[in-house]
Amino acid sequence: MTAETGHRDSVAAPAPGLSMVDIIVLLAMQIAWGGSFVISKIAVAEIPPLLFMGLRFLIVSILLIRFLRWHKGQMLNVLLISLFTGSLNFGFMIQGLAMAADVAPVAIAVQLGAPFATLLSVLVLHERLGVWRIAALAISFAGVLVVGLDPAVFQYGDALMMVIFAAFMMAVGTIFMRRVRGVPVYSMQAWIALFAWPPLMAASFILEGAPLGIVTTVDFGWGVIAGLAWVVFGTSLIGHAAYYWIMQRHEVGLTAPFMLLAPILGAAGGAYFLGDVITWRMVLGGAMTLAGVLIITVREGRGRRAPELAERGL
Repeated sequence: MTAETGHRDSVAAPAPGLSMVDIIVLLAMQIAWGGSFVISKIAVAEIPPLLFMGLRFLIVSILLIRFLRWHKGQMLNVLLISLFTGSLNFGFMIQGLAMAADVAPVAIAVQLGAPFATLLSVLVLHERLGVWRIAALAISFAGVLVVGLDPAVFQYGDALMMVIFAAFMMAVGTIFMRRVRGVPVYSMQAWIALFAWPPLMAASFILEGAPLGIVTTVDFGWGVIAGLAWVVFGTSLIGHAAYYWIMQRHEVGLTAPFMLLAPILGAAGGAYFLGDVITWRMVLGGAMTLAGVLIITVREGRGRRAPELAERGL
């Protein structure tokens, strides 16, 4: 994986430590996000990827229709957030996942959204970088380079490039997220889903064939049904609500280490359920990237109270 909710002035003071309930919620979130890589990979083996993602947002928009509210002065930002974090980010990400032979490189490359957002904040928002964040950026990108140069991954380098581009699209959307004020989390998700599915369905029509025709001919086996159920309820609805709830209760630095479990669980799930091969380059590069992302998240989180509700998985 989508936006700041804007209730900055009404956010309660963060709790001093993590309770058992907090830890259970954090772990459940990571299982939901990490598992989405694996279950989506299974689903797109049975249904065209763009159609799969278009159906995901169509279902979410229907389920959240009652949360749609017009937010005066915010709708252009909401539209742009949906374009970059919804249609473009997920469109390229799901295509990359479908093309990749392994889940691990995809789960790792997705994490570049945070480093890209940091670079864009310097260029667009004129934020300043300290030594720690500069080092973290270098470590993150070097880690993905290590993964990309793995002979096994190099064979599907085009898929990895699509996922990296998807991460960049998410970062662009993050810039617009920081401008949004007064839009509740489910209202934002409802608008994003509503704006996201038509372009994805149009892309599916152009690149994959008529969506309605495909839907009537696709064998909706357990992979497709479970995949849609997982990304709609587990990832979009429950996962993001839990993320917003936990981030309102605790500082980013306290929860950041848990947020890195999703790509690890995704890679492990790919190895266990799909038979993916995890090489030492994937492990080393993944560790470097996640270390850089952790540093960036902690350093930038010190200056922000309200979370940016961004997709961590699919």
